[in-house]
Amino acid sequence: MKFSKIIWTIALIAGAALLATTSLAMEHHSGHDMSGAMDHDNMQPMKGMDHGMGHGQSEMIMLGEEVQEGVKAMVHLMAIDPKIVPTDHPATHHLMVMFSDAQTGQAIDSGTVAVKIGSPDGKESAPTRLMGMQGHFGADVTLDQPGIWHFRLATKLADGKVRKYHGHHVLK
Repeated sequence: MKFSKIIWTIALIAGAALLATTSLAMEHHSGHDMSGAMDHDNMQPMKGMDHGMGHGQSEMIMLGEEVQEGVKAMVHLMAIDPKIVPTDHPATHHLMVMFSDAQTGQAIDSGTVAVKIGSPDGKESAPTRLMGMQGHFGADVTLDQPGIWHFRLATKLADGKVRKYHGHHVLK
């Protein structure tokens, strides 16, 4: 029961931070064309997200934004402090994705989302379903070796269309 409360607390804090960040990012990018593919060479970790997170959580890392068929995905990753989860819990990070209508900015929070994770050694995981979490979808994932990790998201949102997104993160 305590583990469940901790996970829900993490999800709520991460969701609130994601919503606040998304609102600021949408305001900042309102005059920009965001319809292109993610530029992997210029992705930067988000700065200033480590204050006020509580529970030993770390900085939120932006994996990127991408628009597919009118739906924008904003993908984030956050390290999980091992001190707040049971020792037998293998997850090292929380993966979050928020979808919005590319034209209106209206959040899209219903549908099915799954991720396949490619590890630095070239292996790819089976699909992991992301759970709906108050305005975003998320899942705890295990990134257990240094190198480039690839996140291949597939969605079937409320409109029934299948969309695919990709992001990556270098773990040192």
